[in-house]
Amino acid sequence: MTMELGGRVTIECEKNNLQAELEFKLKPFFGGSTNINQITGKIVSGEEVLARLSGHWDREVFIKEEGRGGTELFWNPSREVRGQRLKRHTVLFEEQTELESERLWQHVTRAICEGDQHKATEEKFSLEEAQRQRTRERQQSLTPWKPQLFHLDPATQEWRYRYENLSPWDPLKDIAQFEQDGVLHTLQRETMAGQTTFLRSPGPRHQGPGPDRRLRKASDQPSGHSQLTESSGSTPESCPELSDEEEDGDFVPGCESPCPRCGKEARRLQVLHEAILSIREAQQELHRHLSAMLSSTAQARQAPTPGLLQSPRSWFLLCVFLACQLLLNYILK
Repeated sequence: MTMELGGRVTIECEKNNLQAELEFKLKPFFGGSTNINQITGKIVSGEEVLARLSGHWDREVFIKEEGRGGTELFWNPSREVRGQRLKRHTVLFEEQTELESERLWQHVTRAICEGDQHKATEEKFSLEEAQRQRTRERQQSLTPWKPQLFHLDPATQEWRYRYENLSPWDPLKDIAQFEQDGVLHTLQRETMAGQTTFLRSPGPRHQGPGPDRRLRKASDQPSGHSQLTESSGSTPESCPELSDEEEDGDFVPGCESPCPRCGKEARRLQVLHEAILSIREAQQELHRHLSAMLSSTAQARQAPTPGLLQSPRSWFLLCVFLACQLLLNYILK
């Protein structure tokens, strides 16, 4: 099982009034490996199509300018770019709840891998029957079903993610986006600065040497542990949810419970940040290619076309026409 990119992306250039429309195609039901990660697109100026793109976004992308016969290579990711593709990150099996997909379908998956289709069908039927039984019990007890992560949109009658964040990514404020217990969080520099200030101002619940001791422990750490790169923000200890200082079970100022998995979350956040940087570099490189193509196309369109009477051939044809006209008038007289 693989995950694909699907949908449309539009890149507009207000300076040249050009627009690139890209479509990431999904693999068809009866398609093969050549139909994975396909991409098509076009570069337009108003209603006029200037060039068309086709290929695979993870391999080669070709461009064909309108009015020309052949195609040219437009994008070919290097081995380094391919090596920076996102790595698969999963939740550890022992940390999953009973109804999470991998744990819930483990017996079905094992039977499929062993080639036992009959056992896989039985396990699947058992899961579905247990789900039906839970539904009947809720209906009998008049217990409403309350989804934790999704809500029904009354306007579209579609289920939507409860914690979706549709605001554009701000590289000056946003550091990383991570998921915790099904909820998406965005780590921002302002948030981390505010939490650091709060750590320096302990509340009435934490009096005595506790907060001072925690700050002292953070300052005594080596620089490689207490500070990441500038784009990844300051230390994990400035964010209670991402601090690896909580492994000893102490309380964080402002929190009501310890966070024993914060060290692991901090490492996951660092890996996620590195993956985001690699994707950003690939996007910037692709954007440079598209910008160069749009600029060259705009310059070609802005070049003045020769007039009708500016070529020698046009003057020659005009002279022949006038000579024939004079000869015809002479004969008719």
